[in-house]
Amino acid sequence: MPPVKRLIWTIGATAAFSLIAALMLTLGVRPLPWSAVLYLLTVPIPFLTAGLFLLWRHPENRSAQLLVCGTAGAMAYAALLERLIHNQYGETGAAAWMSWALLAEALVMMVGLGCLARLIGLFPSGVAATRGEEVFAATTWLLPVPMAIGLLANEEVLVEPVTYGGIGPFDNPLYLDALGWLGPATAPIRNILGVVVLVALGLLYRRYRRANSDERSQIRWVAFGSAAALGIGIVPFIIAPVVDPYSLLHGQLLLSIGALALLLIPVTVVLAIEQPDWLDSDRLISKSFTYGALSIGIFIIYAVIAAALGVAAGARLPLEIAIVVTAVLAFAFQPARARLQRIADRWVFGDRPSPIEAVAELDRTMDGPDASLLGERLADTVRRAARLRWVTVELPPEPSVTVGERSDEAAHITRIVSGGEEFGVISCGPGISGGLRDRDIDLINALAGQAALVVSNMRLAARIVHAQEAERRRLERNIHDGAQQELVALVAKLGLARAKVKTGKIDEATLIELQRDAGTILKDLRELAQGIHPSVLTDGGLVEAVEDRCSRLPVTVTVDSSPDLRSMRFEDDIEGAAYFFVTEGLANVLKHADASRVRVEMARSNGDLELRVSDDGRGFEPSATALNGLAGLTDRFAALAGSVSVTADDRGTTLEGRIPIEAAT
Repeated sequence: MPPVKRLIWTIGATAAFSLIAALMLTLGVRPLPWSAVLYLLTVPIPFLTAGLFLLWRHPENRSAQLLVCGTAGAMAYAALLERLIHNQYGETGAAAWMSWALLAEALVMMVGLGCLARLIGLFPSGVAATRGEEVFAATTWLLPVPMAIGLLANEEVLVEPVTYGGIGPFDNPLYLDALGWLGPATAPIRNILGVVVLVALGLLYRRYRRANSDERSQIRWVAFGSAAALGIGIVPFIIAPVVDPYSLLHGQLLLSIGALALLLIPVTVVLAIEQPDWLDSDRLISKSFTYGALSIGIFIIYAVIAAALGVAAGARLPLEIAIVVTAVLAFAFQPARARLQRIADRWVFGDRPSPIEAVAELDRTMDGPDASLLGERLADTVRRAARLRWVTVELPPEPSVTVGERSDEAAHITRIVSGGEEFGVISCGPGISGGLRDRDIDLINALAGQAALVVSNMRLAARIVHAQEAERRRLERNIHDGAQQELVALVAKLGLARAKVKTGKIDEATLIELQRDAGTILKDLRELAQGIHPSVLTDGGLVEAVEDRCSRLPVTVTVDSSPDLRSMRFEDDIEGAAYFFVTEGLANVLKHADASRVRVEMARSNGDLELRVSDDGRGFEPSATALNGLAGLTDRFAALAGSVSVTADDRGTTLEGRIPIEAAT
């Protein structure tokens, strides 16, 4: 074991021995000094126990080392010395050794207080990270210097009046007359500790501002424990004059409450360094801050009102009125509770959105982003909403995006799925304050579902645009290669006919040929338009257009439609999608099915237009066959909130479609 570690363990062991000896000496006194027993059990013993536990668990941790050394110097050795002096201080006054012991205690205590100050200012690492922190750490090592000057400049040993109350003055064997003029200035030298603690708290605040999420969580634990201990210790003194101004104020209860409150400090230091997964530290701190601040506020206002009423009535506030006042204050502070909760959440979690806010925020930020930004925005929202250390989002074909520092295995994985299609994966690191809870997982799943809808809509829009562009090019190609070339030829023939008119040589055969060419062009244009939106669909409606199409097929087709559907008209988009659904199904039957009979069914049911094209052909395996021809049709239906499905076996194939219809005319 290195010498430094061996020294720290030695200090811890001697401190433990000192506290055990102090407790035994205290228990041997009659009558039993309960305040001293309570102090030992709630302050030095828990502090040293916490320090030794952390030193055993994390021997390299500087904060654990500082806690052990600080407790030993500022509490443990002093506790044993205090009990020895109290037990042996007799009617004749102080023994000679007591002066020397108190002088040594003052110097050792300053060393211990310096360690505790460094523990606060440099928490959680215990190591200076900036020039200012280095200066602070060096200054704390010099705390014994002003104490030593004070010891030499005062005729009496500087003792703590609270610790050694009732014990007379001790002559200072080290007093130097030449330094006597410094005595009045150095008498309150112990008060310098207050300044050092304030500086340490300022450094801790600066550390919190620049710390990462893990360190912030640790610092919040210590700040919470210190503030809670202070708050719990002060509250009894606030309410005591109103509730019971005599026995409670001058009894031992106030001291007991204050001492018990100090237990929070070592407990929170252990929790800050250990960071147990089973404890949601941030949520506990947030709730405790809210209700603690609210309770203190109610107590203070209650005390003021009660005191005012008591003075006005010339007596203490009756119990019945006190109950009514407390109830009224609790009701009046309900809005304050919500406000305090928001303040606490903002302090603990930063700008953490609620589940509803997170989904709404994701919806806003993803309104029209390009694919390269989707992953980053989704990862950032998930990480902040669920308070995770890191989040990785994979949305192929885009590269994966990680927000936060990924340093461990994923604690949870959620797949981004919509309509049975998987678009990507969200890999979540552990929570900042521990394991993931069920509500965190539910929130992540909700955000994944929202993202899946966004990705699905983006890709659907892209496919529709692509299909529209392909259709535009097809029409352009067909017009160019077909009707346009025929029109060019017709124009040339008309030129020749015109020349024949001038010479008087035109005959009927030429005109018949021109008429035949014009008819061919008209037929080609009609067939071309038939693929866009047939006139029979515009004029006669869906049922009539389907029947017209089926009547010209070289296979037996039965059209079955509900009686009321023939007279109904729908939006152009719905009628067009339904018509091309049927024509695509019939085209597939002719190309692939080798069927002898086909059945087309159309019906209106539960607010939907239901379509079905079935045949008795040879069928196929849908999962093993690329349905490229139906991709555009599926997208067209999806754009109308509808759906398309295919089932097939050795008895034939069935193509089914559904489109919601809002109104019919």
